[in-house]
Amino acid sequence: TSDALFGGIGAFLVFVPQIFVLTFVIGLLEDSGYMARAALICHKPLRVFGLTGKSFIPMLSGVACAIPAIYAARAIDSPRKRLLTYMAIPLMPCSARLPVYTLLIAAFIPSGTTLGGLVGWQGLAMFVIYFFGMFCGLLVTAVVSRTSKDHYTDLPFVLELPPYRVPGLQPLLRNAWNRSKHFVTKAGKIIFTVTLVVWCLGYFPNYGADLGASWLGQIGRVIEPLFAPLGLDWRYGVAIFTSFLAREVFVGTLGTIFGIENADENMTPLVEQIQSSDMTIGSGVALLVFFAIALQCVSTMAILAKESGSGSLAIKMFAAYFLIAYIAALAVYQLAGLLV
Repeated sequence: TSDALFGGIGAFLVFVPQIFVLTFVIGLLEDSGYMARAALICHKPLRVFGLTGKSFIPMLSGVACAIPAIYAARAIDSPRKRLLTYMAIPLMPCSARLPVYTLLIAAFIPSGTTLGGLVGWQGLAMFVIYFFGMFCGLLVTAVVSRTSKDHYTDLPFVLELPPYRVPGLQPLLRNAWNRSKHFVTKAGKIIFTVTLVVWCLGYFPNYGADLGASWLGQIGRVIEPLFAPLGLDWRYGVAIFTSFLAREVFVGTLGTIFGIENADENMTPLVEQIQSSDMTIGSGVALLVFFAIALQCVSTMAILAKESGSGSLAIKMFAAYFLIAYIAALAVYQLAGLLV
């Protein structure tokens, strides 16, 4: 149980430095007067998508990690705009998606170049999938803002431009420390519990000897029919299931199933294993689309529930994004089958 304990602690403590640094930087921008000016500049283009200029910093932060980005959304005065920003943040291409994108692109996208050697196919694929996530985030907020009828009263965009000034170091450090401590004490319990449960499923009843024969492997075979229409077998189902802890766990889980050690550090053997399997390029691209949309992060859900004060919101967003991701991935897989 000690491995589960330390693994569970590490699963959420890894975000603490990011939260501390980002909170410090955001506080620095706010206290210096730059934040208000950035919000003012971005307000007009973001209005088209139902957002506000104050949504810019949280969404930009979401490219690094959704957790501190959700914290940053506290600065949005309007409850409606804050809710829409919450919806957009999980679709920003966070750093946790990068290992998954890297693995799948290396396995399924040719390494050649185009445009006279100026652009590589793999680099282009990474660029497209990153901006696809951003586009989906803006599309969701645009649709929801125009179709939903909620009880929130939308507030006008009122912003005072403070003078430029040098912020104090002590208040910035105190605020960053308090935010980080809040994350550990509030969200840590939920994250650790889920991590421990998934670890137990993968460890028993054979004490970690064979992941495929564990309870987790059995769950993978149960949910295999769900992912079979995407051309994926139980191994990828298990990896998707465990990636709910954190998206990058997908790579390590596949490495464990394929019998490759340290797959998250050296992906080359895992890429070769995937390429030699029966998985098609359609399935690979479908997985890329799925991970670009799905809310596969228990930490994000925990913080979202705490910050919004609504656990049902986090559950509804998880279900909605999973369904949208699945439908989009299925459409891509079927289209690839027709073209390839």
